[in-house]
Amino acid sequence: MDNLFTPPYSNQLLLKRKKIKRELLSETTDWLEKRIAILGGTTTHDIKDILELFLLKQGIRAEFYESEYNQYWQDVMFDNHELQKFKPDIIFIHTSNRNITAYPAMTDSKKAVDELLDATYKHFENMWTRIDEKYSCIIIQNNFDYPYWRLQGNREATDFHGTVNFLTRLNLMFAEYAQNHENFFVHDLNYLSASYGIDKWFSPFEWFMYKNTVSLQAVPAFAGSVANIIKSIYGKNKKAFALDLDNTLWGGSV
Repeated sequence: MDNLFTPPYSNQLLLKRKKIKRELLSETTDWLEKRIAILGGTTTHDIKDILELFLLKQGIRAEFYESEYNQYWQDVMFDNHELQKFKPDIIFIHTSNRNITAYPAMTDSKKAVDELLDATYKHFENMWTRIDEKYSCIIIQNNFDYPYWRLQGNREATDFHGTVNFLTRLNLMFAEYAQNHENFFVHDLNYLSASYGIDKWFSPFEWFMYKNTVSLQAVPAFAGSVANIIKSIYGKNKKAFALDLDNTLWGGSV
């Protein structure tokens, strides 16, 4: 079963998720029990199912709370008795570039773009502050993947009106927040989507049909990446020494 958790075999997790879950639950009895709230800006059901498998593989048995579609902000900023009763150990906020409600217009001044950037960042920072005050739990927050289309081509990266430029600056602000808050972790969606290939990472068909910002084929890579953060938080990483025996442990040749 181990190879199912590594590419390219990991796509089998989508097809055999129920069977794999039963097998994993039968293997371990000394579970680390955690409560994880997934607050989604888009559809999260498949992500939750596959994330559960990766965590079980690491000896973490998770109970999940899953927000309604695109209710991530409302679940935090307004009283939510269900979430309060759940008492999450971790809140994972699954947002993407699709959750940015306003991007710079070509007619905007530099000052107007800077103000829009600050307002967009504050939307998220206010939410993180509220979580810290109300739930005192670990926060995992996606940064932003780049868009599927570049309307300005290469100028997207350098023109302050560009979506790519805007998201890059916003990602740096998220990173700075993480540097100053111990229990806040950025899930690097920007790198993960680029490494996977943006044209494969996002499927326009799946977006319009199911409101998935991560294509189904990319869900295992996504879930595995989130699981890596969670297992590191709870000390589930493995360490090993790789040594060259020749002239390291003893002199001479092997």
